[in-house]
Amino acid sequence: MKTSASNKKVRELIQMVRNARLIPRPEFQRRLVWTNSDKAKLIDTVLKGYPFPEIYLANGELNIETGDGTQLLVDGQQRVTTLVEYFEGNPRLSLKGNTPYSNLEEDEKRRFLDYDVAVRDLGDISSAQIIEVFKRINSTAYGLTDIEVNNALYNGALKTFADRYASNEFFDIHRVFRAEDLKRMGDLKYVLQLIASMMGGYFNRDDALEELLSTYNDEFPMEQEIAKRLDQTLAFIDECGFDSKSRVWKRNDLFTLIVEIDRAFGEGLPLQPSVVVESLNAFFKTVDQGSLESGDLVAATYYKAAVQASNDRINRERRGQIIRDVLRGVEPLNHLLGV
Repeated sequence: MKTSASNKKVRELIQMVRNARLIPRPEFQRRLVWTNSDKAKLIDTVLKGYPFPEIYLANGELNIETGDGTQLLVDGQQRVTTLVEYFEGNPRLSLKGNTPYSNLEEDEKRRFLDYDVAVRDLGDISSAQIIEVFKRINSTAYGLTDIEVNNALYNGALKTFADRYASNEFFDIHRVFRAEDLKRMGDLKYVLQLIASMMGGYFNRDDALEELLSTYNDEFPMEQEIAKRLDQTLAFIDECGFDSKSRVWKRNDLFTLIVEIDRAFGEGLPLQPSVVVESLNAFFKTVDQGSLESGDLVAATYYKAAVQASNDRINRERRGQIIRDVLRGVEPLNHLLGV
């Protein structure tokens, strides 16, 4: 694999983007996580002549008759986009102390346009090789999260459905996701975890997600069924009318409740909103009051499973078994040691 290093002027990159000769790979795009502060720092870096990390390109389409060709921007989309926005004076770009490009002195404009960007040219490589490179260069703690990598690799049927369902107004109304979750695709991961658990039971952390995304990348034949089950479950929880401060709206607790209500519906259990609210409110009151020092073994076990290693399979199963029994009016204690 060719991995030659070279430089390109900022002006070259800008013109390549504007002339559609430098193409961001759409399947490698994540939601923009850069704030205006991040963008302003990059602009400041370039204006002061300091270096920033290299970007990665690969060969795109080539017309062998005309000689026209494109290159793919494998990594560095936000950096290049920011440079283009600054040059074009995009009004949405907050400069935070940086002088707008249009107001720079002539020599400052020249220095900006002639700034050398370090480029790693991967040459003519296959899609599989591009995917592997992308995974490797974004595998550190400062790169992409696992869900962002999977979003890049699998842009098909299941991912599209989960991404669309993550925008359901239920999650917005009840403020389930924080701003950081939305920027780093935590909402997408949450919905994928729900779907995976509804289809195959609880699993460890995110272990099932990549296999699921790969299996249902071309088509997701269960889409209508899963959508119907989710709609029914979320509508039921809304009908219950839990207080906005209820433990129900904590993400781990809500996750367990959604999976277990869906399971109950699947088993034909005739759940009544008033009974569910009364039972869960009483149980969660014990959990909130008890903590780990509580004399109530069930509440203490649930509390620990919700706050410590909460995404481990064993703790998902413990929470699930307890909520399952609460929904059925069964004493959970007899099941704890068997989970």
